[in-house]
Amino acid sequence: MSKIKVEVVKPFERYKIGDKPELTAVKAATLEKMGLVKPANQAAEKQIAKAAP
Repeated sequence: MSKIKVEVVKPFERYKIGDKPELTAVKAATLEKMGLVKPANQAAEKQIAKAAP
């Protein structure tokens, strides 16, 4: 499964604000819905939209 680069908006798990981890598409989409992350770039935004459950 591909990884998507996201930017952390609110701290969660081991990540701090401003971190840019690479997460799985499904996890990135779920965390974006929760307001914890935002896409790091346009390509990531498209991948998250495609993977949204």
